[in-house]
Amino acid sequence: MPIVPRRARPGYGKARAGLGGARAVTTARVDLGRLIMVPVAAVMLFVDVRALIHRSGNDAAGVLRWLGAVAVCGFYSLIIWCYLRRGPAIATSGSVTAHAAAVVATLTPFVFPLLPAGRPAAGRQLAADVLLVAGTAWSVWTLRFLGRNLSVLAQARDVVDRGPYRWVRHPLYTGEIVSSLGLAITVGTGAAVTVWLGLLALQLYRALREEQLLLHTLSGYRDYRSRTAALLPGLRGWPNGADGRDNGGT
Repeated sequence: MPIVPRRARPGYGKARAGLGGARAVTTARVDLGRLIMVPVAAVMLFVDVRALIHRSGNDAAGVLRWLGAVAVCGFYSLIIWCYLRRGPAIATSGSVTAHAAAVVATLTPFVFPLLPAGRPAAGRQLAADVLLVAGTAWSVWTLRFLGRNLSVLAQARDVVDRGPYRWVRHPLYTGEIVSSLGLAITVGTGAAVTVWLGLLALQLYRALREEQLLLHTLSGYRDYRSRTAALLPGLRGWPNGADGRDNGGT
């Protein structure tokens, strides 16, 4: 998610130009993201809580799935908490393709349950459940520290350098990729693998566009970027287009 060092944080009331396709926030406006995401997350939370109440199974697999359900409920609870607390963005990407990729990537995990699938073998289901729990738990941990900086679209708000952000710049995408891999393994078809690879590509593109926005907009972000990995701790390689020297939006 977009971040900016506190010591370099610009004023909200000042217009900014030449941000590589970004537009600055100069006046207060209705937070459409909050109006959309809070009720959607509330509905999803209600559905998952009902499913959790009626969930059964006392074996190891049942306990693991129960933990996954608890993590999902925590995820949607934190989504609501983050959006209710967040303030206006300092800058928002002007890239239409970046916005489209963000929306499609957010909705893609809901495609997996719609795909035809057979009953997975016990070993495959166990692997899928472990990935789902691990990815969702990582996402919950990320949201706890991301807080009011949460956004579906590429935006710049405030610094987040605690929790998983000490090591990676886009840990929420990492969690979504891992948990979605669990969903793809559960389905176990070529179509599911294709959807997951598409999600991976979309998340990489989202991260790339966010980095372009932050590098163009925020002093101090380049230093933070040099100290952290993009998605996986210790893996600091990144496409050259993320260095902020390309032509900006599409």
